[in-house]
Amino acid sequence: MAKKNKINLFNGERNERYDYIVTKEQPLSYTAESFQKVIINLDYVNIDGKHKVIEFTSALASEGKSTFVSNIAFLLGQKNKKIILLDLDLRKPKMHRVFNAPNKNGLTDYLSGKIEFSQLIKHSDEIGIDYIVTGEKTTAVVNVLEALKMKELIQKLRETYDYVLLDAPPVIAVSDALYIAKNADGVIFIVAQGVAKKSLVKEAIQTLKTNHVPIIGTVLTQVSLKNNSYGYGYDYSYKYEE
Repeated sequence: MAKKNKINLFNGERNERYDYIVTKEQPLSYTAESFQKVIINLDYVNIDGKHKVIEFTSALASEGKSTFVSNIAFLLGQKNKKIILLDLDLRKPKMHRVFNAPNKNGLTDYLSGKIEFSQLIKHSDEIGIDYIVTGEKTTAVVNVLEALKMKELIQKLRETYDYVLLDAPPVIAVSDALYIAKNADGVIFIVAQGVAKKSLVKEAIQTLKTNHVPIIGTVLTQVSLKNNSYGYGYDYSYKYEE
């Protein structure tokens, strides 16, 4: 039997800076409270520990995915969870901006044998989590994502961390998200109001389902509030299979 819960949450203005973690800078804000409620739902859907490796994707770019996952990572870290965040958007990486770090000694460098595992994982004292940047640019993106060494890396991280969060590219733009999903336990799908047309959102979700990718949650961002001000909200739904 499947249960589905939905929460509609709204908060204040969205900040476009990737290194601005609103849940850290404004912990008592309505925005932070919205994220906290998402964390509660994530804990519920993961009550049996089956969803440790979670992929975050969307239909199109600019839907608030990287901002969302970085805030979720921070809050999980605040709950004394051991967290690592991987930037798997090899074509348009952003996570190094979140941590104000150089995009070097990253995933592609490790997979190609240029660095050791000990050099791969970075730690942010400011945010309180570990992270992996993409590293040197490559045109062989699919080869990287399908590499056996990549699968082995994810398995190693699974054994070490409470949550392994994967920031993935959009579904419609490229097929990368589908390859990444092979190493994930489930996907949280981000939808920004007014960015992707309903038809594209449906196409992206159907693409994931056709490829047997389990969608464990959906998030609505960049919500336009009734008073015509610009808001940033979350509509988080999930299914729990008994």
